Amino acid sequence: MAWWKCSNCGYLFEAEANKVPEKCPNCGEICTFYDVTCYTPECGCQGYDPKLVARTPNNESKF
Repeated sequence: MAWWKCSNCGYLFEAEANKVPEKCPNCGEICTFYDVTCYTPECGCQGYDPKLVARTPNNESKF
C-alpha cells in the first residue's frame, strides 16, 4: 500500500493506488492526492517520506 497526501488540507492516509477516494476523508473536498510513500533508504523504505510531507509520522493523527 502507498501513502497519500491531500493537496487541500495535507491529510495523510494509506491506501491502494486503485482505491484512492475522489474526496478527501478529512476535509471532504475533491482533491489531488500526492504519493508520499518512502521509496528511499534514508527513511527506511517504509511508511511515508517525512521530507515529502514536512513532518514526522509520529505527529500525525490517526483517522
